[in-house]
Amino acid sequence: MMKQKIKKIRKKLTIFILIISLCLNNNYVYAYENNIHNESNMINISQRNVRLEDDFYNAINKDWLKKAKLPSGYTTYGTFEETGIKVNQNIKNIIENIQKNREEYIENSDELKIINLYENYLDNKSKKQQGIDPISKYINKVNTIKTLGDLREILGNREYLHLQSLITVGVDADLKNSDTNILYIGESNLGLGNSEYYKDNSNKGKKIQKAYKKYIAKLYTLYGDSKSIANKKTKNFYDMEEKLAKIIPTIKERAEDSDRINKFYNIYKLEELDELAPNIKFSRILECLNLSNAEKIVVNNPEEIKVIDTLINVNDIENIKNFIITNILMKTADFLSIDFRDASNDLNKILYGSCDNVLDEDKAVGLVNSMLCEQVGKIYVKEYFSEECKNEVEGITKEIINNFKKRINNLTWMSTITKEKALKKLETINVKIGYPNKWNDYSALTIRSYAEGGSLVENLINIYNLETEKEFSYLNYKVDNDSWAMSPQTVNAYYNPIRNEIVFPAAILQNPFYDRKSSKEKNLGGIGVVIGHELTHAFDNVGSQFDETGRLNNWWTDSDYNEFNNRSKKVIAYYSSIELENGEFVNGKLTVGENISDLGGVACVLDIAKELENSNLKDLFENYATIWKGISTKEMKLYLLRNDVHSPKKVRVNGVLSQFEEFYKTYDINSEDKMYVYPENRVGLW
Repeated sequence: MMKQKIKKIRKKLTIFILIISLCLNNNYVYAYENNIHNESNMINISQRNVRLEDDFYNAINKDWLKKAKLPSGYTTYGTFEETGIKVNQNIKNIIENIQKNREEYIENSDELKIINLYENYLDNKSKKQQGIDPISKYINKVNTIKTLGDLREILGNREYLHLQSLITVGVDADLKNSDTNILYIGESNLGLGNSEYYKDNSNKGKKIQKAYKKYIAKLYTLYGDSKSIANKKTKNFYDMEEKLAKIIPTIKERAEDSDRINKFYNIYKLEELDELAPNIKFSRILECLNLSNAEKIVVNNPEEIKVIDTLINVNDIENIKNFIITNILMKTADFLSIDFRDASNDLNKILYGSCDNVLDEDKAVGLVNSMLCEQVGKIYVKEYFSEECKNEVEGITKEIINNFKKRINNLTWMSTITKEKALKKLETINVKIGYPNKWNDYSALTIRSYAEGGSLVENLINIYNLETEKEFSYLNYKVDNDSWAMSPQTVNAYYNPIRNEIVFPAAILQNPFYDRKSSKEKNLGGIGVVIGHELTHAFDNVGSQFDETGRLNNWWTDSDYNEFNNRSKKVIAYYSSIELENGEFVNGKLTVGENISDLGGVACVLDIAKELENSNLKDLFENYATIWKGISTKEMKLYLLRNDVHSPKKVRVNGVLSQFEEFYKTYDINSEDKMYVYPENRVGLW
């Protein structure tokens, strides 16, 4: 579970995450090898004899799919992962170069912090010698809790904001006044992430629950408890999480709730919070965190807070202590000795179909890249990214935005008044390409080697504390629109509705997404559709609820918004009718925002490509199919079908391209072919 834990350490505590990214993460760009539906019934097609007229995805990627194998430790592998591996090698080169020349760097430099953290992870001997010492002080402090007052002191300790998952607080932009940062109180972070796993009584669900409990019990025995005590503590912990999960929506439920944003925006005064949860007593916790001056507090799930409050009482102090200690063990296990790190293998196998057999050097690179992402990013940009590339992609982005304006103006279903507001939003979109305009100062961060008396856990908590301090310092202040939510070395992209911005890090601006030597059509089928995709997110089912300033604000006429929703329902229905090879169907409601954006992105670049002299649309279509190629374990396919807001990769190719007449004309596809969708059944909004 290392990758998930690194992500949880690094990400902000605010639970309502508004960034709609192209992919989940460069390590989590998942794929399915599924067949698209046709006008009658699902037909499986052999990859050996596949015709592009019947299955464009498999025809274009046939040779790659035939030879592709999952790299060690990967549960999914495709173009994004291929590019990510290349980037990771670049970062490894950077680290090795620093190691060779460490005498050149001054004390407390970013470079020395990078190699100290890297060598921290690889020093298994020191981690074994230290055993549980790096976390003992945190667990010992929890064991001293005797009263609710003692408990509040722990919950109000910044270090425990990461080490426990019961109470989560964060500072972020106000959804309804995006210029200002406010305080959010989020839902508890469940160990299995999606609350669905705690509610699933199927054989698969019970298997996951059993593996999860086995994992927790293993951590307790490694900590020193007997097997019987470990099992008792595991049961108590799981029972509490199960109670919380009942009141936390599943990912599917949340995606299908059209009013989910407003439901997550519940304003409370401090005294009202104490009335809501007298046992928690937020006034004391926020005082300890120096957050009691919050001018506005938003609670994401008040009903869950009520449940937590019933669990926090004098009679259940031992259970609460056990809950926090279990969290400490789970959140630090991957950074202790190898025995702790290996404990999650069985759970990973059942959840994702893969055991943790990645080389330690690669894990160390991944850790440094995640935890010191900006320090690494500064060096990466200097050594592996060019200003020429940045300028050229900026030009492509402007061209795509201008074309999107034309598409809005040409809409027949939208009124003039709504078009004017849509165009205003489009014209004010902030475009960020490559890397931030300014870098943060990390001179206050201490990363000690084991020889200096440090530890991997200590250094990770130091990073977390500094990030938390920086985040909390923004409370009540103006939002910094220059900051990025991704590092330059991330193979990814995103749209942020609160800031009305599209962001394209340096690492995705390389082949096959972008290549200066390739045709414009090919680049439009790569980075072009990525740009168009993110741009369309400004007008998908979530982005459409935010105005040009990033505020949650209805800028539509009633009739136009009703028409938008009706067209969205057609997109949902179309994707929900796509049957996969395992007999499952795409969840059209879960994936609707990404599907709208896929369709909009391709529509936009097609307009531009058609205007080129002697346009070669094959380059566009075939590179589009190439960037979405991928394989994955069967466990990961099922996991993503439940959790991922993106459609399977094959669907993102076949399901999208089959909506465009230009695709049919380019390849002479007709109604007898499996790729064909009749005009009256084609969908799209933009």
